[in-house]
Amino acid sequence: MEIPDKIVKKTRPFFLNYFAKLANDLNTLTASPVVCTLTGVELMNGLDDLESLIEKDRSVAYVREDGLNTGDVHLIFDVATSIALTGLMMMMGEAVIQTQVKTREYNEEFQEGFNEVSNQVVGAMNDLVEKKMTNGGHLFLETTTHCDFGSLPSTFKDGVTYLVATADIQVASFPVEECRWVLSRGFAEALLGVAIQGSPEEMAAAEAAKGAAAPTKEEPPPPLDPQPADGTASGGAGGGFQSVGEDAAPTAGGSDHAAEASMVASPDSAKMDTGDAEFSKAGGSLNPDEPGSVRLVVSEPPFSLKEEETIMRGITAMREEGHRYIGIDRSGKLIRVLSQSDLRQVMGPFFGTKAIGPRDKAIYTLPIGKLNQTQQLVRISLGGTINQAADLLTEYNLRALPVVSNQGVLRGFVTIHSVLNYFRKKKRA
Repeated sequence: MEIPDKIVKKTRPFFLNYFAKLANDLNTLTASPVVCTLTGVELMNGLDDLESLIEKDRSVAYVREDGLNTGDVHLIFDVATSIALTGLMMMMGEAVIQTQVKTREYNEEFQEGFNEVSNQVVGAMNDLVEKKMTNGGHLFLETTTHCDFGSLPSTFKDGVTYLVATADIQVASFPVEECRWVLSRGFAEALLGVAIQGSPEEMAAAEAAKGAAAPTKEEPPPPLDPQPADGTASGGAGGGFQSVGEDAAPTAGGSDHAAEASMVASPDSAKMDTGDAEFSKAGGSLNPDEPGSVRLVVSEPPFSLKEEETIMRGITAMREEGHRYIGIDRSGKLIRVLSQSDLRQVMGPFFGTKAIGPRDKAIYTLPIGKLNQTQQLVRISLGGTINQAADLLTEYNLRALPVVSNQGVLRGFVTIHSVLNYFRKKKRA
């Protein structure tokens, strides 16, 4: 679709300002230079047009404007860009990131990392949205997903006009890749203060909606029915997914287990009863063939550090050994969990780029047990079920849940994505 000059003149200043802010925020997040350059603005309508945006596999974030309900935004990042940003954010070795970028091998770890990157991207945009839409505009990160070539996110709507801003993004020395911001017509109009001509179907639907909304003098309009409560808490800095039964699948979101020190949970309610689960004689491990067993969705191996070991030992375990979740051990029993997010907060954005000063050295040599001391542990026993794990992940807004033996020994972690994959495979079957 041809785009009128008046729309371009409104769009370019906004995105130039936004990309300057975003580059600065991503510099801080990754401790590496990031350059975002606006290269084009266009209008698209219908799924046929939108298919051109997924000519390669992409990482996609779906964002709703939930303050005034004016529409939505899709962030479409090339997989190589999301891998580079995620790898640098997680402080992986450069050689590892280079290999992943070259092969475009996209796994669960990068998908979780893209969720955190998306929070940063949406946060930078939200600062400008709230200034432009002073009557209550606000963006809400709802979901992130991976789209293979030829597939479209289910949140795209046919027959809707979208304003598409394209940017070249270069992360450190990695190749430049195209990324796109796809704004629905309603949100773009509210944000930029410019009318955008919709398709004939859109204009007809708008006229019909106006006619239906206008009350007659003889008969007042009926009262609105109360809206049902939304069972999800996903997006933004926190998130979550719906509590599920045997046939329902959770939706992605949530935060790391130890990301918030103020977690409210009672140990009695968090730990699951063992029920009738069968255990092997060696080590008390659950029989992995037992139907519905939580053992079927344990995707992260157990790794613990004694509480007296140093914070630097935990940083090394994360950066060099690849552990995403670390149990804190006291007398052989799990007392706490640390995530990559917890350790990154301690490390700061410039860890590894400059010499360690006296203050940092003092922090890194503290016992790791000093971190997140107010956290009340949420865990599930080896005898728990997949549904119980899904309910705990939902209730406490977690990305990972530790699995413990009857003696309180860490046996692994269940992640959001492992539970999601289980329910997806079950649905397909």
